[in-house]
Amino acid sequence: MKELFAPNTSKSAFYILSEYHIYALVGVFLFLALVLWYSKVCNDTKKLNRLRVGLASFMILVEISWHVWALAVGVWHVNHALPLHLCSVGAILSIYMLLKRRYSIFEVLYFWGIAGAVQAILTPDLRGYNFPHFHYFWYFTSHGMVVLAVFWMLIIEQVRPTWNSLRKTVLVTILYALVVYPINLVTGGNYMLLMQAPVVPTLADFLDVWPGYLFWLPVVALVVATICYLPFAIIDASRRYKNKEIIV
Repeated sequence: MKELFAPNTSKSAFYILSEYHIYALVGVFLFLALVLWYSKVCNDTKKLNRLRVGLASFMILVEISWHVWALAVGVWHVNHALPLHLCSVGAILSIYMLLKRRYSIFEVLYFWGIAGAVQAILTPDLRGYNFPHFHYFWYFTSHGMVVLAVFWMLIIEQVRPTWNSLRKTVLVTILYALVVYPINLVTGGNYMLLMQAPVVPTLADFLDVWPGYLFWLPVVALVVATICYLPFAIIDASRRYKNKEIIV
């Protein structure tokens, strides 16, 4: 039990697509599929509302638990533990979005969640911790819940992003980066990956070295966000084509 919450990193290193990574991917997928399936077939509005609030409450406990653990074992530090990473902000926004069902939050969180949280699950940076450590379970639960919140809005609330949502997300992300950058300089942190690429393989590995890295990072982010919107663009184009055929 002590090893589960120990401040020391795990003896065995975590590798992408390793046995324990596959377990985490399957676990996240099954949990999301089960919750969304039940929510889709459930015809009781009161039960759905209780589930929605329950998921938000669970997310609050998940996010608080990490800070409690980090403070308790002495690994909390201002250069990495502030809730300034996009996934951390995404988790906070997910809680608010689920509680209030705010479309304005969803517009941004769709892109941050799909482009950010999904990539974080596929290419996790566990900071040296591995199964069965608490950080391992927290990491995949936290990021998985952000993805679940996004799909809840898509499937259960039946909303979707628009081109305006993409433009809004780009503006919000740029403004947020301008706020976070000086915080990185003061704390020595790497929030939003503005100072250097993460240690695990990601798309950022193909970027220039810093400071040229700062120019290419938003370019890659825009490309990824556009790809995230592509399914909706294809659906819209298909509908316009069918409508045109009917009119002709």
